[in-house]
Amino acid sequence: GHGSHITKEMHQLAIKNNIELFCLPPHMTHELQPLDVGIFCLLQHTWQKQCDEVLEATGEEIMREDFINQYMTACTKAFMSEIIFKAWKNSGIHPLNPH
Repeated sequence: GHGSHITKEMHQLAIKNNIELFCLPPHMTHELQPLDVGIFCLLQHTWQKQCDEVLEATGEEIMREDFINQYMTACTKAFMSEIIFKAWKNSGIHPLNPH
């Protein structure tokens, strides 16, 4: 809902193309998007560690042809069921915590 996110042109384009815009309340991302905080933050840290490990082992950055395999290795480490469930629980979304 921030003014810089919705412009008059964007609003008109959405209407023209039958797109419904949905604005989240301000300062609610951590509660409405628990995976942003609980999972993707961890993925970012895990990805950085994966890159550092490759650099340390090879003396070179990840090669283009190895990028996807290395990234998926980081995803496998970060996207664990118990962490995902904990992110949803901590947000109060599931199981629903009305307080």
